[in-house]
Amino acid sequence: MLNLSEINEWKENGYCLIKNLIDINLMNNCIKFVNNRFYDEKTASKDFGSNGEFDFPSGKIIDYLTINENIIKCIKQLLSNENILLIQSDAWGKAGSINKGKYNNQDQRMHMDYGNNTFLHTSEWNNPEAVGMIIYFSDTNITGGQTAIVPKKNNEDLYKPPYIRMPGYNKYLFYNDKNTTEEYFKKTDINIYNFRNKLYENEFLVNAELGDILFYRLDVWHRGTPVKLGKVRNVMNLLWKKRDCFWINNWNQGWTRKMYYGFIEKFFIELNPEQRSVLGVPEPGHKYWNKKNIQYLNDRYPGIDLEPYLSKL
Repeated sequence: MLNLSEINEWKENGYCLIKNLIDINLMNNCIKFVNNRFYDEKTASKDFGSNGEFDFPSGKIIDYLTINENIIKCIKQLLSNENILLIQSDAWGKAGSINKGKYNNQDQRMHMDYGNNTFLHTSEWNNPEAVGMIIYFSDTNITGGQTAIVPKKNNEDLYKPPYIRMPGYNKYLFYNDKNTTEEYFKKTDINIYNFRNKLYENEFLVNAELGDILFYRLDVWHRGTPVKLGKVRNVMNLLWKKRDCFWINNWNQGWTRKMYYGFIEKFFIELNPEQRSVLGVPEPGHKYWNKKNIQYLNDRYPGIDLEPYLSKL
């Protein structure tokens, strides 16, 4: 799904922006759905995420985007690994605002995302453990709110671990707002302040358009920039990991938490084995599957296609 140039861009620079990955009808339906929900400052999210409303599985059209086969194949390419798990999916809207509070996400501080996904430090650069994603339901050239990224290439001096020179790490207090953060470091640690100034000097704005997808790493410097007043920038955030990286935690609540009401069961039946596998279901050929367990699968989900599981016994 990704060409070699795109894969190398992600591996070497920490990100790549992809166009036309998703079937246009599915993407347009998702764009329309989310934009009809978050359309002004009143309806937009107050902070990151939808406060659970559109957490996967939501029973909405965006679930089919989350579990899209093209996305799954891209993640496997980037991680050079067939065994991956979905650990985050949520859609939300960020509105333009004059609010400049110290914890506000309007004009974010430069940061990495690994810190609130694991207790540990991120892995070595050449051994990535996870892939972050932003799917843009807005044209950021119109709305603003672009993602700013510091490419690793030609900025190797800014990518020397340990990555702790940011708020909320080590002994440093947490702030989200850029100006508040940098004033804090100016007063407390001038070396970190000077280092972080270099980050902003070398940031690159990703001018994503409708339907574009940004794949990025948990150890890439990035931040959210201000949305224009009167505009709303709508996106979906996803995160994937290698299956054996158990130290990277799920962001969403468990995928089966909303079972019993029919919509997830119906959705589950429609998925193929590869799509189910990224939710933690063993793939065909796994030792879990025997005739008895396959029969139990059929008992719980009448109408599910058993052939892929039976064929690998």
